[in-house]
Amino acid sequence: MAKRANREGSIYKRRDGRWVAQLSHNGTATYKYARTKSDAAKQLQILREHHQQGELSKSGRMTISEWSARWLDHKRARVKPSTFVRYQHDVRVKINPIIGQIKLLDLSTADVAKLHSTLLSRGKSSNTVRHTHSVLSGMLKDAMRFDMIHRNVASLVELPKLREKTDNILSVDEFNRLISATDSIQDRTLLETAINTGMRSGELLGLRWSDVDLKKNELTVNHTIRHTGGGEYELGEPKTKSSRRTIGFQPQITSQLMLQKFDQRNRALKAGSEWTDADFVFTNDFGRPLSQSQMPRDVLYPALDRAGVKRIRFHDLRHTSFSHMIALQVAVTDVAAIAGHSSVAFTMSRYGHALPGASHRATSKMQGLIRPV
Repeated sequence: MAKRANREGSIYKRRDGRWVAQLSHNGTATYKYARTKSDAAKQLQILREHHQQGELSKSGRMTISEWSARWLDHKRARVKPSTFVRYQHDVRVKINPIIGQIKLLDLSTADVAKLHSTLLSRGKSSNTVRHTHSVLSGMLKDAMRFDMIHRNVASLVELPKLREKTDNILSVDEFNRLISATDSIQDRTLLETAINTGMRSGELLGLRWSDVDLKKNELTVNHTIRHTGGGEYELGEPKTKSSRRTIGFQPQITSQLMLQKFDQRNRALKAGSEWTDADFVFTNDFGRPLSQSQMPRDVLYPALDRAGVKRIRFHDLRHTSFSHMIALQVAVTDVAAIAGHSSVAFTMSRYGHALPGASHRATSKMQGLIRPV
């Protein structure tokens, strides 16, 4: 290894064959990697020039909060609008309030672990923490790419384990109480359709009347809606190829959808020229599609409270639907088709967990199978 004095830097070869240019400054070090020794020498010269111009020390003083603002600006035009909104929310609500004041170069594995534990103590799920960790790790990975830090400490921290939940599935009594507690035709239609079809929220809120055949008692998932912020939205392709599917429903859903159509016409007449006829099945009072983020707060949570039923996420209605289908011994291949899954194995791993009473049902079926000899 050929070393030089501090602020002059050094060049050395790693065990994997790569050459490294290293420059120490203000108690920290910046690294650049190259394939050859001569390229590493060029990178070292660049580091020296940046140090002379004060750029490296400026990066060293940058906090997580300051870097996150630059990172979001960098990501804005490089990811889908809906993805950017999620990044922005995770940074603003979860990351910066907890570790935003820490300097980028000072961030440690202990700080990342603290982020996890704080979010979990605030009632966030393991899945939410893992999503937030992914955003932070992405920020640090790009900081490495821009030569601001030399390692991604988030990659060294163990993620919280995902826990399989069964208490987020409503019983038959609970979802009947939930439906009875709705206070409008649209709310009842939305929740009944969700439970009976297992559709994702983006698919339900993006559903248009042209996708519904009331004579055949079926609907087709042709697209999903994504809200991009500021009241704007976009219709996109379903999540996967298998997500584009046709779902049959019970006559009671047909009757409820007919009531919904009639009620929507009355609301359109009331709104007059302010009504936007975009053909959506579920709308606000002016014909625009309901917001994915606001809809559970406006529709699901109040109905759960009135029904005296535990608080669940809207997506848990999908879990409820498919878990009960499997408990009723609907063929797993049919459940996978309704869910829009390409893999039957995934359907079983995701929704095949036991519902209350499953062990007793299984035991009763085993009676008589084993006999003494």
